[in-house]
Amino acid sequence: MNTLSGKNVLVTGASSGFGEAIALQFAQAGAHVALVARREEMLRALAQRIEPSGVRTIVCPCDVGDEAQVRATVDKIDAEFGQIDVLVNNAGTNVPNRTIVDTTTADFHAVVDVNLVSAFLFTSLLLPQMKERGAGTIINIASRAANFPSLLAGVAYSSAKMAMKALNQITNEEGNPHGVRACVINPGVAATPLLDRRPVPPPQETRHLMMQAEDIAATVLYAASLPQRANADRIDLYATSTEVY
Repeated sequence: MNTLSGKNVLVTGASSGFGEAIALQFAQAGAHVALVARREEMLRALAQRIEPSGVRTIVCPCDVGDEAQVRATVDKIDAEFGQIDVLVNNAGTNVPNRTIVDTTTADFHAVVDVNLVSAFLFTSLLLPQMKERGAGTIINIASRAANFPSLLAGVAYSSAKMAMKALNQITNEEGNPHGVRACVINPGVAATPLLDRRPVPPPQETRHLMMQAEDIAATVLYAASLPQRANADRIDLYATSTEVY
């Protein structure tokens, strides 16, 4: 297995949910972590939690739905943190209105920009340097909705996550000949704050039956830890018990 100790990892959506758990587990494995999300105070609190691990962190407040901010963030990380060995495109959002009739164009753009366009931007900015070095790992956090689009997930979210699979495939076609790999992880329902954006959030008492953020983080570390010659192209990760939707 690849050692992650000393590697530089960039995690988007790092302030809570999957991203927070992913950043913590990479730090525990000895990786240095660039923390990217909108909420600076939450990123700084996370950086303080990581500090005892003895690894470096860099806090990068960024609205990943804004191209100019994404480009400025990558420039900052490159200048202050160094090359990125592992990119985790985790940032995600959804809107309460999920039917085609109720979803506005602004809603659709907001979801697609954060879930899909940000992943494309970070990939497009970091893939060239990974190809030049002959190594790199890009992990895209999609969703069960990438395999089974649904009204529950919504038209915008389902469309973005299905397209993320295409982005992952093309990243592999472009990157594999240069030693760069991409893995798309499709988690089922998990107990994260995103559930509260549903029109009718599931009750708190059922959420312990769902996967937890730590489960997805462990899967990300597994994919990143594989020898560079091997690639888990796609991982579908669902709860062992009956899914609670």
